[in-house]
Amino acid sequence: MTLVRSAPPPVESTKENPADSASPQPSLAVEYEGIAATLAQQLDVQEENLLAPATLETRSKIDTEPALKPDQQEANKRTASAQNDSSVFRNVSGPRAEDRFLNLLEKDLNKGIDQPVERRRLEFSKAVIENPRVRYFINQFSKSGRNDLERALARSGKYMPMIAQVLHEEGVPEELAHLALIESGFVTHSSSPSGAVGLWQFVPGTARRYGLKIDSWVDERRDPLKSTRAAAAYLKDLHNSFGRWYLAIAAYNAGQGAIEKAMQSSGATDFWTLSAKAKLNDETRNFVPKFVAASLIASDPQKYGFIDVAYEPPMDYEEMEVQGSLRLVSLAEMAGTDPETIRELNPELLRSRTPPEESGFRVKLPAGHATIFGQTYQERETRQAQFVTHEVKKGETLFAIARRYGQHVRALMELNGLASPTLRVGQLLKVIVTEGFRGGMLR
Repeated sequence: MTLVRSAPPPVESTKENPADSASPQPSLAVEYEGIAATLAQQLDVQEENLLAPATLETRSKIDTEPALKPDQQEANKRTASAQNDSSVFRNVSGPRAEDRFLNLLEKDLNKGIDQPVERRRLEFSKAVIENPRVRYFINQFSKSGRNDLERALARSGKYMPMIAQVLHEEGVPEELAHLALIESGFVTHSSSPSGAVGLWQFVPGTARRYGLKIDSWVDERRDPLKSTRAAAAYLKDLHNSFGRWYLAIAAYNAGQGAIEKAMQSSGATDFWTLSAKAKLNDETRNFVPKFVAASLIASDPQKYGFIDVAYEPPMDYEEMEVQGSLRLVSLAEMAGTDPETIRELNPELLRSRTPPEESGFRVKLPAGHATIFGQTYQERETRQAQFVTHEVKKGETLFAIARRYGQHVRALMELNGLASPTLRVGQLLKVIVTEGFRGGMLR
């Protein structure tokens, strides 16, 4: 039994670093302040035209599952403002300003990562905070996207302590936890048209490369803890590959291959030239300043007008290993809770029961419920059935095998993850055999 209590040190506030306020070039701060002020004025006047209603999910969409919760349904919303983002910036930014912004951001990120682990934090410099693109997204999140952001911040209370601890342990800047804020809005069931799923929006290929299991029973991209460890490993690899945190962040959104291909085809060595020559899409080009804006608001919500965010309590659960396929209804009954709570704690489960894995499955239970579950489960295992394996012989049908062992065809298909009743000779089927009942052809 493993007790998991998410109460690690929270992410420290992302604050302005006074030491970095002064630019090496005397006119830089003035230049940024003028640009930012001009843009902010334009946004206040033209907001209805420039900013469509925004959501945090830059590419997220909820799987079409029955009875999804309202917070899960939110991930179906799509942002309509992405097409306007680049046009807003064309007249207020250019290669010189963009390069300065990215260089300063990289300096901030590296300064955070170079600190001892126990004191590591990210402090954005004044020029980065007042960059026009950052100010644009702060304005967008604070106004037209306010309701969506407030709900996402509320959900973040459930996951941020755990995410911060994992990134802390992996040596990744803890503020990169806010990537999940703009990727999924902290909705575990969120999915995109491209097949990206979960808090960290992993596509299947990348997920499997970083050890996440995906089959007809489970999708570990939806597991908050496992997907966060995979995301930390992926971010470190991206940083090692590109040598710049802002390129790693952009590549996280677009995909490593997309950034590598863009760099090779354009011959660019800086991000602005890369954006211009390789014609990266607006979502990727604006993902970095959007990340900075989200980080600033999430780290100090009250400063940006989010006064009464009702944060959900952190995850608090215990794990128990179960053998064979166990219905969630039965599991909840033995644990003294309800099936919905079990589903919420185990979002990686795709069916109404645990997978029939030989090595067992570690199911998450509400904190304090593991002991009663362990006692009840042990009693059940003592008196109940065991699993056997049946090898399909020539001429056998699923109906005949099910009848032989006193099973229902549908239950047998579900237990073995079969989409069709068609069998092949030599195929091995798991069968539940109750005490006192034995069929032939057992292996």
